[in-house]
Amino acid sequence: MKNGYANARDVLPQELLAQVQEHWSGLLWVPSPNTFYPDRKKLVRTLRAQGVSSREIARLAGVSTRRVNQILQEERQESRQFSAPSGM
Repeated sequence: MKNGYANARDVLPQELLAQVQEHWSGLLWVPSPNTFYPDRKKLVRTLRAQGVSSREIARLAGVSTRRVNQILQEERQESRQFSAPSGM
């Protein structure tokens, strides 16, 4: 299974696509069953890198804007941690 974005027409059987279209039109995120939270964090970071607003990211990922900002803050802290010079 590949990660990233794909056109549903290219990856779903026609019957399933028709069922999905009955319920939803637009961007739909389908998380991996065993990696839900890491995938959601990756989605938040990817959308932010594409210039999507926190409000829109929250709507697409199904979380609050506060949670979006927490995820982005974690990323900034991780970046600083890895780029900080060591004391030696």
